[in-house]
Amino acid sequence: MMLELKNLKKSYGNKEALKPLNLQLSSGIYGLLGPNGAGKSTFMKLISMLLEPSGGEILFDGKDIRVLKKDFLKVLGYMPQQTCLYPEFGVLEYLYYIGALKGMERKVLFGAAEELLEKVRLSNVKNQKIKTLSGGMQQRLMLAQALLNQPKMVILDEPTAGLDPKKRIEMRNLIAEYARDRIIIIATHVVSDVELIANKILMLDHGSLVAENTAWELTEQLNGRVFEMELNVPLEKLEARYKVSSVCHRKGNIYAKVIVGEEEKQPENGKEVYPDLEDVYLCYFGGEE
Repeated sequence: MMLELKNLKKSYGNKEALKPLNLQLSSGIYGLLGPNGAGKSTFMKLISMLLEPSGGEILFDGKDIRVLKKDFLKVLGYMPQQTCLYPEFGVLEYLYYIGALKGMERKVLFGAAEELLEKVRLSNVKNQKIKTLSGGMQQRLMLAQALLNQPKMVILDEPTAGLDPKKRIEMRNLIAEYARDRIIIIATHVVSDVELIANKILMLDHGSLVAENTAWELTEQLNGRVFEMELNVPLEKLEARYKVSSVCHRKGNIYAKVIVGEEEKQPENGKEVYPDLEDVYLCYFGGEE
């Protein structure tokens, strides 16, 4: 199974939302990271055929998805950032409705809906109206509708938006469980959501793919450049010299984690720490949104 993007691009007038992009995705989880305006939404909408490209092609197992059309949509699952739920529908009723739109056979649909509700831990509320569900339950239902037709390709746009830490972990684990023999693309601003489960990280900036590596390879690039130090000067002064990744309170003291330039020396009183993907994000994008 392979999704291939060949010289794919999208322009709006003179503005290039996505510059010529060449990429091959096989089975696995791909974390799509980048600041607002980086081209993430355009990237996902082109793959899901919500937008027509200005040039290039998208191939699924060697065939153009615009030629495959409905045959490609049958193997695609999509979870949008904005809810597509109907508050007055019952939970199980909603999945039946979505399955009918996907053209699933009734017998297959009924079994798949019940199985998925069990997997996402919503079986006990399957007869409740959607409007009675908590935000976390609604997010899990959105994931269920994306997986309903056993898609080979799944696009998840901010799947943990608005969830508390525990629910984020639950959602992350559910996604990882369904990643076998599927291509899953997760667009998110919560870097930790993809750091642990993504096979590769795709980083977009101003419409260009600036990195395509594993999380480990990306963090290794910053090895020896991330330090933790006690904050004993105004934060503004520290930010004027370094990229400050985080500030935390510990044992009555305040500590800052900073990223130094490639040619800069270790900060005075700085203790080297191993970088994480948030440090990488800051290094690439400078925290700009």
